[in-house]
Amino acid sequence: MCAGWRGGPRAAGSPVSEASIAMFVDYGSPLARRVAGDIWSGLARAALDAGYPRTSAYWESLEEPELPDVPDGPKVQIFVVGQDRPEAVERVGEAAEPGTSGVYGVVVAVPHRPSPLAGSLLYQGVERLKGRGVRAGAIEPALLHALPSECEAYARKLLGHVRR
Repeated sequence: MCAGWRGGPRAAGSPVSEASIAMFVDYGSPLARRVAGDIWSGLARAALDAGYPRTSAYWESLEEPELPDVPDGPKVQIFVVGQDRPEAVERVGEAAEPGTSGVYGVVVAVPHRPSPLAGSLLYQGVERLKGRGVRAGAIEPALLHALPSECEAYARKLLGHVRR
Protein backbone atom coordinates (compact mmCIF):
# COMPACT_ATOMS: atom_id res chain seq x y z
CA MET A 1 0.00 0.00 0.00
CA CYS A 2 1.38 3.37 -0.87
CA ALA A 3 0.92 6.47 1.22
CA GLY A 4 2.53 8.33 -1.64
CA TRP A 5 5.77 9.90 -2.73
CA ARG A 6 5.43 13.64 -3.00
CA GLY A 7 7.85 16.28 -4.10
CA GLY A 8 10.50 16.13 -6.72
CA PRO A 9 14.14 16.82 -7.23
CA ARG A 10 15.56 19.57 -5.09
CA ALA A 11 18.26 22.01 -6.01
CA ALA A 12 21.75 21.34 -4.70
CA GLY A 13 22.25 23.01 -1.36
CA SER A 14 18.54 23.48 -0.71
CA PRO A 15 17.33 22.32 2.70
CA VAL A 16 15.68 18.93 3.02
CA SER A 17 12.02 19.56 3.63
CA GLU A 18 10.64 16.07 3.38
CA ALA A 19 11.53 12.73 4.89
CA SER A 20 11.00 9.88 2.40
CA ILE A 21 10.60 6.45 3.92
CA ALA A 22 10.13 3.05 2.26
CA MET A 23 9.09 0.21 4.57
CA PHE A 24 9.17 -3.37 3.35
CA VAL A 25 7.31 -5.64 5.77
CA ASP A 26 6.74 -9.38 6.00
CA TYR A 27 2.98 -9.10 6.42
CA GLY A 28 2.78 -12.84 7.13
CA SER A 29 4.42 -12.19 10.50
CA PRO A 30 2.29 -10.67 13.26
CA LEU A 31 5.52 -9.65 15.02
CA ALA A 32 6.83 -7.82 11.94
CA ARG A 33 3.51 -6.01 11.40
CA ARG A 34 3.39 -4.75 14.99
CA VAL A 35 7.02 -3.63 15.06
CA ALA A 36 6.72 -1.93 11.65
CA GLY A 37 3.70 0.02 12.91
CA ASP A 38 5.60 1.12 16.00
CA ILE A 39 8.63 2.11 13.90
CA TRP A 40 6.40 4.16 11.60
CA SER A 41 4.83 5.98 14.55
CA GLY A 42 8.28 6.72 15.88
CA LEU A 43 9.50 7.91 12.48
CA ALA A 44 6.56 10.27 12.09
CA ARG A 45 7.26 11.87 15.48
CA ALA A 46 11.03 11.93 14.95
CA ALA A 47 10.67 13.49 11.50
CA LEU A 48 8.58 16.33 12.90
CA ASP A 49 11.04 16.85 15.75
CA ALA A 50 13.94 16.86 13.25
CA GLY A 51 12.33 19.67 11.25
CA TYR A 52 10.80 17.74 8.36
CA PRO A 53 7.43 19.41 7.72
CA ARG A 54 6.30 16.53 5.47
CA THR A 55 6.89 12.80 5.47
CA SER A 56 6.18 10.49 2.55
CA ALA A 57 5.85 6.81 3.21
CA TYR A 58 5.80 3.86 0.92
CA TRP A 59 4.70 0.58 2.51
CA GLU A 60 5.16 -2.62 0.58
CA SER A 61 5.16 -6.33 1.24
CA LEU A 62 8.45 -8.20 1.18
CA GLU A 63 6.65 -10.78 -0.97
CA GLU A 64 6.55 -8.61 -4.11
CA PRO A 65 8.51 -5.45 -3.36
CA GLU A 66 8.36 -2.58 -5.82
CA LEU A 67 9.55 1.01 -5.62
CA PRO A 68 8.02 3.86 -7.54
CA ASP A 69 10.25 6.02 -9.72
CA VAL A 70 11.56 8.59 -7.24
CA PRO A 71 13.98 11.25 -8.59
CA ASP A 72 16.19 11.44 -5.50
CA GLY A 73 15.36 8.00 -4.15
CA PRO A 74 14.19 7.27 -0.63
CA LYS A 75 16.17 8.60 2.29
CA VAL A 76 15.27 5.68 4.56
CA GLN A 77 14.57 2.10 3.49
CA ILE A 78 13.53 -0.31 6.23
CA PHE A 79 13.15 -4.08 5.90
CA VAL A 80 11.17 -5.72 8.72
CA VAL A 81 10.96 -9.48 9.22
CA GLY A 82 9.71 -11.44 12.20
CA GLN A 83 11.57 -14.06 14.16
CA ASP A 84 8.41 -16.16 13.74
CA ARG A 85 8.96 -16.36 9.93
CA PRO A 86 12.71 -16.76 9.42
CA GLU A 87 12.37 -17.64 5.72
CA ALA A 88 11.32 -14.03 4.98
CA VAL A 89 14.92 -12.87 5.47
CA GLU A 90 15.64 -14.27 1.99
CA ARG A 91 13.65 -11.36 0.51
CA VAL A 92 15.46 -8.59 2.39
CA GLY A 93 17.12 -6.21 0.00
CA GLU A 94 15.30 -7.23 -3.18
CA ALA A 95 13.91 -3.70 -3.51
CA ALA A 96 17.01 -1.94 -2.17
CA GLU A 97 18.29 0.98 -4.19
CA PRO A 98 21.99 1.05 -3.28
CA GLY A 99 22.74 4.04 -5.52
CA THR A 100 20.61 6.38 -3.41
CA SER A 101 21.82 8.32 -0.43
CA GLY A 102 20.31 7.50 2.90
CA VAL A 103 20.16 4.75 5.42
CA TYR A 104 18.93 1.17 5.33
CA GLY A 105 17.28 -0.44 8.33
CA VAL A 106 17.21 -4.19 8.82
CA VAL A 107 14.90 -5.20 11.64
CA VAL A 108 14.10 -8.59 13.09
CA ALA A 109 10.97 -8.31 15.22
CA VAL A 110 11.30 -10.48 18.30
CA PRO A 111 8.93 -11.61 21.05
CA HIS A 112 9.53 -10.97 24.75
CA ARG A 113 12.04 -13.84 24.79
CA PRO A 114 13.96 -13.84 21.51
CA SER A 115 15.27 -17.04 20.01
CA PRO A 116 19.06 -17.47 20.02
CA LEU A 117 18.74 -17.58 16.21
CA ALA A 118 17.40 -14.00 15.97
CA GLY A 119 20.92 -12.58 15.75
CA SER A 120 21.70 -14.94 12.87
CA LEU A 121 18.61 -13.70 11.02
CA LEU A 122 19.74 -10.13 11.51
CA TYR A 123 23.20 -10.97 10.19
CA GLN A 124 21.66 -12.66 7.13
CA GLY A 125 19.55 -9.56 6.41
CA VAL A 126 22.59 -7.28 6.60
CA GLU A 127 24.57 -9.60 4.33
CA ARG A 128 21.74 -9.63 1.78
CA LEU A 129 21.82 -5.82 1.61
CA LYS A 130 25.60 -5.80 1.30
CA GLY A 131 25.29 -8.36 -1.48
CA ARG A 132 23.04 -5.89 -3.33
CA GLY A 133 25.76 -3.23 -3.17
CA VAL A 134 24.71 -1.32 -0.06
CA ARG A 135 27.77 -0.21 1.91
CA ALA A 136 27.93 -1.56 5.44
CA GLY A 137 28.08 1.92 7.02
CA ALA A 138 24.65 2.74 5.57
CA ILE A 139 22.98 -0.23 7.27
CA GLU A 140 21.44 0.05 10.74
CA PRO A 141 20.50 -3.43 12.06
CA ALA A 142 18.23 -4.00 15.07
CA LEU A 143 16.43 -6.67 17.03
CA LEU A 144 13.24 -4.95 18.20
CA HIS A 145 10.31 -5.86 20.44
CA ALA A 146 6.87 -4.43 19.74
CA LEU A 147 7.43 -1.65 22.25
CA PRO A 148 6.70 1.90 21.06
CA SER A 149 9.58 3.42 23.06
CA GLU A 150 12.12 0.93 21.68
CA CYS A 151 10.90 1.38 18.09
CA GLU A 152 10.83 5.17 18.38
CA ALA A 153 14.42 5.22 19.66
CA TYR A 154 15.41 3.15 16.62
CA ALA A 155 13.47 5.51 14.31
CA ARG A 156 15.29 8.52 15.77
CA LYS A 157 18.62 6.78 15.23
CA LEU A 158 17.75 6.15 11.56
CA LEU A 159 16.77 9.77 10.95
CA GLY A 160 19.92 10.90 12.74
CA HIS A 161 21.96 9.07 10.10
CA VAL A 162 20.05 10.73 7.26
CA ARG A 163 20.70 14.23 8.58
CA ARG A 164 24.50 13.73 8.63
